[in-house]
Formats: sequence, structure tokens, C-alpha cells
Amino acid sequence: VAAGSYVISWKRSLVKESVPVVSTTTILPHVIVESIPLHVQADLPPFGRVRESLPVMYHLQNKTGFVQDLEIAVEPSDAFMFSGLKQMRLRILPDTKQEMLYNFYPLMAGFQQLPSLNITMQRFPTFTNQLLRRFIPTHIFVKPQGRHGDDTSIEAA
Repeated sequence: VAAGSYVISWKRSLVKESVPVVSTTTILPHVIVESIPLHVQADLPPFGRVRESLPVMYHLQNKTGFVQDLEIAVEPSDAFMFSGLKQMRLRILPDTKQEMLYNFYPLMAGFQQLPSLNITMQRFPTFTNQLLRRFIPTHIFVKPQGRHGDDTSIEAA
């Protein structure tokens, strides 16, 4: 897609009126626009807590005019247990959404890597998991197990 051009016009301020305005035109480079056949969104809380359920809802939307056959796998993480299907095949109709709910169960405190969602699309083999990771979070902060008082404050020991 052509991005257009950028025009810079200028004139010296302390010169006679007869000096013309100077214009410089620069053509902007073309931009490659990728069509993404599947939009993925994850809804999850801002943080988790050790040994408490952490619900994660994945929303998959087919952005094409074709039925999409997906193979979905959730890769385990050392920091989480989870409930939900580990592997599945799914068919999404054109311009529709599908939701998948997982309950992650954090085992360790700190900034932890979430179990990764891997999607393979038969019609679009170039749709990679690296592209998918741009849309969904890969890590979450997990607070240690303890009392639930005011989550916004930290008390000194």
C-alpha cells in the first residue's frame, strides 16, 4: 500500500518578498499490510495468586469468508497447572467467534510464563505462533499466597 508523500515548504523570513517558497517532496515508502485470518484475544485478571484459580478466556474470531479448521494445543508451564482441553480440533464459521475457558492454577509467585496457546490453521500454514504471541499475553505476575486485605498496599515487615 502506498503511504503517500510528505511535502516540506519553507521560506526565509528576513528576505525580500520576491524570494520564492521552496518545496521539497519526499515519497514515503510502501507499507506491506498483512491480512490476519484469525484474531485472538485473551481475557484474564491483572494478576494471580498462588494456589488460587486464575480464569483465562480466549476469544477466537474468524476474519475470513471461509470455514477455518484449527488445531489448538495448550503447552504446559512449570509455573501452572490448568484445567481444560490440552489438545482439540475446532471449526469456526466465517465472521464468527469461539470462546475457550481455561482455569490456570499458579504454583509459584513472581513474574511467570503462562501456558502457551499454539494454533495451527490448515488453510493458512503461514499463520505462526510468533504472530499469535503479539495478540495475547505470555506472562503474568503471581502474588504469593497470603491474606487478601488491601491488594494495593504493601506493608513493611
